[in-house]
Amino acid sequence: MTAPLRISIVTPCFNAQPLIRDTVASVLGQRAVESGRVSLEYLVCDGASTDGTVEAVREFRAPSLQLVSEADGSMYEALAKGLSATSGEVVAYLNAGDYYHPHAFDVVADIFESQPVSWLTGYNVIYNDHGAVTSVQLPFRYRRALFECGAYGRLLPFVQQESTFWRRDLNRHLDLRALAQLRYAGDSYLWTTFSRTEELHVVQAVLGGFRFHSGQLSENRDAYFAELRGFTRKSGFLDLALAGFDRAMWQAPAAFKKLFNADGLLRYDHKSGQWR
Repeated sequence: MTAPLRISIVTPCFNAQPLIRDTVASVLGQRAVESGRVSLEYLVCDGASTDGTVEAVREFRAPSLQLVSEADGSMYEALAKGLSATSGEVVAYLNAGDYYHPHAFDVVADIFESQPVSWLTGYNVIYNDHGAVTSVQLPFRYRRALFECGAYGRLLPFVQQESTFWRRDLNRHLDLRALAQLRYAGDSYLWTTFSRTEELHVVQAVLGGFRFHSGQLSENRDAYFAELRGFTRKSGFLDLALAGFDRAMWQAPAAFKKLFNADGLLRYDHKSGQWR
């Protein structure tokens, strides 16, 4: 009998008591975990919170949940610590306040078990601070050259970290000490590093979503882009041309996106019951 796919999730947090319960519940409540199809390893890396975050996490008595609470220098130092401890075949991270769709791990398992995919993302989904979905957009494609010049989030939409999963083998390319030094653009550091060896595939499915709330690091865009320039190059004419084409394609119907990204966009075929 084949062992279930093991998925490792890391949640870095600090003083996130109003937000952390919903996030933890969305991870532990995955249908694929409850059915036994997926084996979960969930690492919550808390920065020695003082507001009840630790107590809120401890309310969940799941054997797959591991809580570490100790002082750290930043969210990405906590993330680096968590990534270094993962043992799953597939890895992702989810910040406090954000959610996974209940069937996210089913989709992830379907694709990683049947497709030669190392790195995957889904719909870009936005929630308001009350948890209502306010925006859903299917990405067109993600190009290695545009990761290299830091185009995503600047010339094109960000890669939605809440919807992104990768095979743990990709972690070997990361400099976790460099990641731990970052304060704002750690997600782009991950994606830029992964893009040097792998293509980011898109699946036409809701996997997770970003929840807007006050005080998020993502609000400091100037600091984000200042850090981003430290590990990306300047945009050239070809980069700008590709970004312009891709920006238009982001607004196209899903069928057109598939036509121009045949191998990189996976859609569910209801007749065969497979992602293609």
